[in-house]
Formats: sequence, C-alpha cells, structure tokens
Amino acid sequence: MGFKAVHISCDDTTSETLSFLLQENGYEGSSFEKNQLIAYCNISSFDANKLKSILKPFGIKPNKIQEVNSQNWNEIWESNFVNADIGSQIHARAPFHSPKNVKHDIIISPKMAFGTGHHETTQLSAIALEKLDCSDKVILDMGCGSGLLAILASQKNAKKVIAIDYDQNCIANTKENIQLNNAKNVITIQDDSLSQVDENLDIIVSNIVKNINLNLLPQFIEKLYDNGILILCGFLAEDMNVLIQESQKHGLKFIDQNTKNGWLQTQFIK
Repeated sequence: MGFKAVHISCDDTTSETLSFLLQENGYEGSSFEKNQLIAYCNISSFDANKLKSILKPFGIKPNKIQEVNSQNWNEIWESNFVNADIGSQIHARAPFHSPKNVKHDIIISPKMAFGTGHHETTQLSAIALEKLDCSDKVILDMGCGSGLLAILASQKNAKKVIAIDYDQNCIANTKENIQLNNAKNVITIQDDSLSQVDENLDIIVSNIVKNINLNLLPQFIEKLYDNGILILCGFLAEDMNVLIQESQKHGLKFIDQNTKNGWLQTQFIK
C-alpha cells in the first residue's frame, strides 16, 4: 500500500489546525518538524482538488507531493513523534521514550491515529476530564482516536470506560495502547454512534467535529444519567453561540468552557 506525502510549510499553530482538517478529510496522520507539516493520505483516497480547497483559506500551497511506501511512511512518523505535556498532570509519550514523573504518564504507540496528545482539542478534552471525579463512573470516549482519553479515565479509577471510533485503524491503535497502559477496564467499539452502548453513562467526552457532535446530542442525552457530565470538543471558538443554542434545546445546562488557539471545549450537565 502506498501513500501520498504532502509537504506544507507553516507555523506550529497552523499545522495543528491543518492536521485536524486533513484528518477529517481522509488523511491518516501527519508529522511536524521545523515548520514543515507532512500529511499522509492513502493513494487511492488522494484528491488534489480537495487538498487545494482545504489549503486555500490559509493562502498555502504544498511545497511537494511525493509517493512513499508503507514502511517509509511509518518510519517517518515514528522518527518525528514528540512527547506531549498536557497541562501539569498528563504526559503522553511513545513506548520508546522514557517515562515522566507526573500523575498520568500515558503511552501512545504512534500509528497515525488522531488524538496523540498534540492537538489542542485533545489537550483541552484531557485537561477537562482530568479535573473530574471519575471514580466508580461509567465513561464514554467518543471518537477515541488513539484511546488517550479513555486510558486517562481508566487511570482515574473509572469503573468502566467505553472507547468508540468509526475508523478501524483507530480502534486497532486504541486496543494496542490499552494493553501498553494495562488499562483492563476499557472496551472498544467500532461505530459512528452510540447504538451499541447498552448502559447509562456518568461522563461522556466527545472530541469530534462540530456537525457530528451536534447530530449525536440526542444520543448523548438518552445515555447520560441525570446530573451526568458531557464534555464536547472539536468546535471553533466562533461556534459557541450555536453550541449553546443546540444544547439548550436538549435540556443541557452549560457549566464551563476553555479555548486554545481558537479551539473550543465546553462542558454541560444533564
């Protein structure tokens, strides 16, 4: 299997936003070093016109687009993987990096799954979740990516954690990371909804794009216990009013928000 490696010159903040947008349009991951973003897309899925439309609002064109085989793709990703400090309590690292003396040292095997701790939405979600009492709670990580948030919930003594993602590669990576972190109370489900969740939930953390989050709101409400907590991320700061309006339609009470580099994380109670 071959990949298209798209090389883009940009700053760190822009790279995070572009990585997110490309991930949502079929790219399987990216690496960033020395103001150079390299995003990887399966050759069979690559669409030059779609790439152009994603980059146009930023006034950016690719420096280079090259074909690489699977082995080189993974080697490049691993060689560029950088540990992520998330707030003061969480450290995400690759298995080949040394542990750090923090409350939550989380091992993430770099396999291109979104959610390795570098993007603002993952960081905002993790910091919000870390502040909650997870002891003896049933928690859902919706759009689990690498499983980082699910593993964090497990380390915070959750009774049970459910990790859901539509992407089979993300589920495979989450399963590997569950084993690496010895998180025995985490189960995985490949799905794009909560249709396979047959129990009520104390906490839901959903780090996915705006429209999908909004479409899933009725399912979140149905599964949440009364006084359950819903953490939503994947929105831009400018989406705040829309999010508040939609949440109120479903009887949610807004209780907190945080932003980073234009990304928005919100918290509601049922």
